Amino acid sequence: MPTETVCFVGGRVRTMDQAGTVAEAFRAEDGRIVAVGTTEEILAGAAGARVVDLAGAVVIPGLVDCHSHLELLAYAWELAADCRSSRVSSVEEIVSVLAERAGATPAGEWILGQGQHYQNLKLAEGRYPDRHDLDRVSTTHPVMYRASYHINVFNSLALELLGVDDDTPNAPGGRIERDPATGVATGRTYDMFEPLGGPQPTVEELAAAIRRVQERYLAVGVTTVGDIPLHREGLEAIAALAADGELVLRAALYPKLEAVLSAEDVRTGRTRDRIDALDPDHLAMVGFKVFLDGGLTAGAAALHGDYPGQPGYRGELAFPDKEVAALIATADEAGLQIAMHAIGDRALDQALDGALALPPERHGVARHRIEHAGNMFMTDERIKRLAASGVVPVPQPAFIMTTAAGYVAHLGTDRIGTVMPFRTLIDHGLPIPGNSDAIGITADQHDPFPAMQAAVTRRTNDGDVLAAQEAVTIEEALRMYTEWSAFSIGWEDRIGSIEVGKFADFVLLSADPLETEPTDLAALTVTQTWIGATLVYERI
Repeated sequence: MPTETVCFVGGRVRTMDQAGTVAEAFRAEDGRIVAVGTTEEILAGAAGARVVDLAGAVVIPGLVDCHSHLELLAYAWELAADCRSSRVSSVEEIVSVLAERAGATPAGEWILGQGQHYQNLKLAEGRYPDRHDLDRVSTTHPVMYRASYHINVFNSLALELLGVDDDTPNAPGGRIERDPATGVATGRTYDMFEPLGGPQPTVEELAAAIRRVQERYLAVGVTTVGDIPLHREGLEAIAALAADGELVLRAALYPKLEAVLSAEDVRTGRTRDRIDALDPDHLAMVGFKVFLDGGLTAGAAALHGDYPGQPGYRGELAFPDKEVAALIATADEAGLQIAMHAIGDRALDQALDGALALPPERHGVARHRIEHAGNMFMTDERIKRLAASGVVPVPQPAFIMTTAAGYVAHLGTDRIGTVMPFRTLIDHGLPIPGNSDAIGITADQHDPFPAMQAAVTRRTNDGDVLAAQEAVTIEEALRMYTEWSAFSIGWEDRIGSIEVGKFADFVLLSADPLETEPTDLAALTVTQTWIGATLVYERI
């Protein structure tokens, strides 16, 4: 097969290498970068190559979202009715939106609604809907409203179809809310979607929806995701796109343990081998996800102290300590990362204890991760233990805009400490990998540039400033979504900078981020996105 050579010349190329080199041009062969330098240097000896004139455009490496949920975005953006606070301000309006969807949907089919984190604080009634509200949507359709993956509300027909009755037990780490006077389920459930067998689209429906979500990622300059399929349908939809040559994004996968693959599957490598063989340049299983506790938005994170107003209730751990340590050891032996969801301080300590139980010579080798570490509860001692363990903390910069204020309102700074202490973590040698954890709670949750702006300005969507002393620089914010995020998925030798040997994944921007006012970062526009030296998005 002939080698394709492409010269990209005449640009302002921020390579994001360790030296912070700014080049004019680079040359790619068969999708990988083979030279970086001046236009003259790149064109020399490249007779017959295709030449792309960058026309002075600012070029940065393709951006990396190291904690994404393609299947949940497909649900929120493509399959569910929009019940977010940008559209509704009350439970009554949620009922109206869902009733409109029900009116256009055959009886018996699911009606799905997507809300957002802590939406109860924004609704006029000061609460989430319950089964009785959703019964007013329809009694002939099962109805589900989702505030986050952790909080799902069902109408009476949906509860019946899911087999929820007065005797249905709570799953470990989950909870079915019941009326304290009657014991009857209210319809609100917390971290129970998967245990109850909540509604899932088909693989074909998901694949079509993920294909459209992919386009939205490319439009904001994201070229690689560290994706976390939470259900088997999500994994198979991504695999189907790769098998058909329709997976344009690069994806490092972390399927959820038990729901998608078993511990035995981890040991044998069956799923890993099958996934890795589909399209090696675009898709690989690099680890697996495990939930050590639930979500704070659902009141299910495992805490050392009681939840406010709930004496004796501290959330639940999903696994005993010894089992967590064994899971970490299993991942380590298989050469996989374990991505541990740990939001509460008790879950964080369990994850750190398990990671530190590995032999010292293994600390940091497999690059295990704690998802949401760095959002809160970052005491000096925990930061020291993170650094000693070699575990990668994966907080969510976008949550500064949408969720961090809810953390503070829920538990208070006396308990959670400084919220999103990014400056402190970086200064302790713990670089922050950029990611969204996007599940569709806002239309732009997947966009790295508003999240970069939030990390620099510390400003929420409501205009408040949270812990201004924890601001990062613009260069650090850009590294979060390039070099540091690539490191977090173990692909720093493939992506994250424009350097020889790496994939020619890059983005053309409307302006230079490092010469942009911090308050204007969110307005940066992607004009072109390239993956493997192939144009995959162009702004019209």
